[in-house]
Amino acid sequence: MTSKRDMLKALGTAALVGASGRTFANAWPERTVNIIIPTAPGGATDTFSRAIAQKLSTQYDKPFVVENKPGATGLIGTSAAARAKPDGYTMLMTSNSFQVIAPLLKLKPAFDAVEDFDPITVIGRYPFAVDVNPGVPAKTIEELIKFAKQKPGELKFGTIGNGSGTHLVAEMFMRQTGIEMRHIPYRGTVQLGTALASGEIDVQFDSVGAAKPLVDAGRVRILAVTGNERSFLFPDIPSLGELGIKDVNATIWIGCFVPKGTPSDIAAKLEKSITDLLRNDEDIIRTIRKQGADVVGAGSNAFRTQLRQELDSTAKLLTALNIQKE
Repeated sequence: MTSKRDMLKALGTAALVGASGRTFANAWPERTVNIIIPTAPGGATDTFSRAIAQKLSTQYDKPFVVENKPGATGLIGTSAAARAKPDGYTMLMTSNSFQVIAPLLKLKPAFDAVEDFDPITVIGRYPFAVDVNPGVPAKTIEELIKFAKQKPGELKFGTIGNGSGTHLVAEMFMRQTGIEMRHIPYRGTVQLGTALASGEIDVQFDSVGAAKPLVDAGRVRILAVTGNERSFLFPDIPSLGELGIKDVNATIWIGCFVPKGTPSDIAAKLEKSITDLLRNDEDIIRTIRKQGADVVGAGSNAFRTQLRQELDSTAKLLTALNIQKE
């Protein structure tokens, strides 16, 4: 059944076709394009988005402007993007933390990743780092597990929000290792890293790119990365899979979306422009890899299939972990 919202979006899309039959995409963009990010400044999503925005601004000779709208585990920014007019002047850059996991943890989600958005492309994908502050007497994962078991519930782990990917991977890790830690949510990656380095929290599960400068400066200690493969940013650091913790293989992807109903020719222009940058622009490739991410560039069709599969598998995982909806 077609909803009133879908009908309005369809009418809006039809109105973008002029009397001459010339589609809006022939002239697009004629003004500023806003790129909404549901996180605070800093971190991989913000870094990728600003690099791509700069390139698109040059290519189209119109501003592509990043707008940070953090809060409520991505709900504020993502909801704003979902409500935006589908005219090609709003984009959403986000991660599976906010687009997949967070809405699955809501009894009444404010948006639907499939029904309210059209996927454009996956930008990059990276593993998590398992970090501790230097005051934690553990130099290996084995030592961390032993220490946590001696003090159940005393260690504090930080995340970028309840229901984020950083939260989910921590829950997976605790379940697999039989330890218990206390959850402390923060507004963004920068705040999370600062909290760990200052000793406000003991453990964090965050992107390898966010961990890198803190590790290099000696402010935090990295013990492992998620998954079965080592990160090219930390070739000497073992993966959890190597250490026998096989089922904590979560990764984060960052992708681009537009509001559902955005004219298909505009979406196609965006997809081509961004995937071309991911394949050919050395500045963009270097920026992504500096964050410890693999460049992906999967197009809209592959992204749509992946999204549906991930929503299904994540829902099952949340049930298995007994993580309650709010």
